[in-house]
Order: sequence, then structure tokens, then C-alpha cells
Amino acid sequence: MKKTYALSKAYGTLETTEPIVIEVHTDEGIVGYGECEPWPLFTGESVGTTITVLKEIVPAIIGADPCNIWDIHHRMDRVIKGKLQAKGAIDIACYDILGKAKNMPVHQILGGKQREKMPVMWAIAGSTPEESAAEVLAARDAGYQGCMIKVGGNDYKLDAARTIAVREAVGPDFALNVDANQGWDTDTAIRFGKLVEKCDLMYFEQPVKAGDVYGMAKVRRALNMPISADEGVITIEDALHLIKNEAADIFSIKVSKNGGIMRAKEIINLAKAHGIQIFFNSQIEEGIAQAASLQMGATTSNIVAMGHAYFSPKRLEADICTYEDQINVAEGTVSILDKSGLGIELKQDRIDKYLKQKFEIK
Repeated sequence: MKKTYALSKAYGTLETTEPIVIEVHTDEGIVGYGECEPWPLFTGESVGTTITVLKEIVPAIIGADPCNIWDIHHRMDRVIKGKLQAKGAIDIACYDILGKAKNMPVHQILGGKQREKMPVMWAIAGSTPEESAAEVLAARDAGYQGCMIKVGGNDYKLDAARTIAVREAVGPDFALNVDANQGWDTDTAIRFGKLVEKCDLMYFEQPVKAGDVYGMAKVRRALNMPISADEGVITIEDALHLIKNEAADIFSIKVSKNGGIMRAKEIINLAKAHGIQIFFNSQIEEGIAQAASLQMGATTSNIVAMGHAYFSPKRLEADICTYEDQINVAEGTVSILDKSGLGIELKQDRIDKYLKQKFEIK
């Protein structure tokens, strides 16, 4: 990463990311690309466990039709339950193959794009109020359409002071949200929320632990601001549980976290039917996963009215594909291309530079 990223007390500080990149080869010479970001504290899956899962599930799909993505998921699920990081990377690669085989962008396969560009936000880590204000001002002046403030630290009053300082610095018309990344218990989250209610936040993301749906609902009832679920909405069963308990106004979608495009679209459609909005978020991703997320964003109507987290490669030393070229920071947008598949190509020199290990399964 270009800069150390201080998250909530639940996660600590990040300096690197270790994505797994998938190439799926077909007998017709088409190659599809996928990506996932295993992170033990977030997804419960590590690089090592994900590689082990890949070695288990890939033999089950060799010889299958990669364009029948339902069947691909069915075959993987018959080998092992869950393990969405590995399955999501394969799902993304299969959608890439499907688009290339049909000479269509994935967004057209998903029903057609509703916009030519998506607004892009920035995110800042924990720091002092003064540093937070300066960094968000710089993001606004650069062109980003909104900013996420990472909170959930040991001192909720300091995080509140940071949030208030940012709002005072950028004025009332710049979109802001806060993300606690499971850092607080219910009472602390409510105390923080009360302190920042006048900041006119777009939403408050994952204030409590992922499994604490009742705590999420309690925070939502107590505060006058929308509540977003991120770590708490991984599967469609999670989404249904949150809906039944009226625990969230927004679902944060991450294509890697949610097990790929097909599974993520199921959650998006369920959310739409229940009046819940979608925020397209990211892990610390390279451009392959970001491109897959963008294909979904292009086709989704129930999205939040602020920038989305399509900026992840800008946090890294380099993107390993051409996705980064679609981001126009000056206007705070990312372009939705009409190229076939995911619309990206790999930058092999960068893969060669950062590659740690490689293996084939035939």
C-alpha cells in the first residue's frame, strides 16, 4: 500500500494486501480472470486456506461449461460448504469468459447498464481531527465524490471529534459516512452516533460485530441516521436475517466477500425488493475484483446517492490490470466500458514484479 491504513481496533493497521488471481482456461482458448482478497480477521479465510480450497474445488469444475455459472457454483458447493473467497474468484473468471465468448460486456449479460459512469469516493484511516480534516479536504479538492471515515477505535470521543472536524472543514454539501468495522459494542456505537448526529452522515457502517443483528437493530432504532451492514451481510441468509430484524438500511456489497457476481446479485435483488439501498464497497483489491464490482454497479438501480468504493487500486503501489485507467480522479468517476467480459487486460510486468507463488490445476 502507498500509505499505512489504520482501521478499527478490531482490525488494527494494514500495510500490504495479498490478492489471489485466478486464470481459468477454456478448450477454445478463452481465458477468464478472477480475484479474491482473503483476510482472516474479515472473511475468516487466509491465503493458505483459500489456496487449499481452490485445490479441492477446481477438479470438480474441470470439463464443465464455464458459461453455465449456476452449474459451476453447484459443482463447487457439492465439494465444500461456504468458502466464498475461492468460489467468488472462480465465479468472476467465469463471467469474464461468458462475456468474451458472447462478445458482450458482463453488464449487458446482467441486464444492461443504467449509467455510463459511477461516482467514486475516497476513504481515510484513523488519525487526529486535524489530519482527518486535511485529508478529506484533499480528497474533495482532487475530485472524489464523498469520503468514508474509518472509526471504531479505542476512543469513540476522538473518532467523534475527527468526524465533526471533517464536516466543519468540508462544509454541508460533501457526502460523508463512517465505518466502525465491528469496532464497538452497541452502547459505544450509540454514544458515538449521538455525538455526530448533526454531521448529516449518509450512513454509519457496521457499528457492531457482524453476528450481532439485534445490536445492529438497536443502534438503528436509537440513531437518526441510516445504518449499513458490511461484514454482517456475506450470504443471502445474512441479508434475510438483517431484513427480518429491520437492522439495516444499506447493504455494503463486495464481490469478493459475497462469493462472486452471481451470489452478490442475489443479495442486491433481495435488497431492492425490501427497499434497501446498495453501496459498492471494496476490500484492499486490485483491479480485477473492482472491474467485476463495477459491472454490477452499472446495472443496479437501488444505489446510494454518493461515491462508491471503486478507488481501491489507487491505495496500492500498482494495479495489475488496466482497470485503474478507467478511474478519473479529477471528475470523481470511473468509466463503465463496453469491452467484452470484465473489460480489463492484465499488466504482466506488474504481476511478474509482485508474484509470490503460482500453481496450476489441470
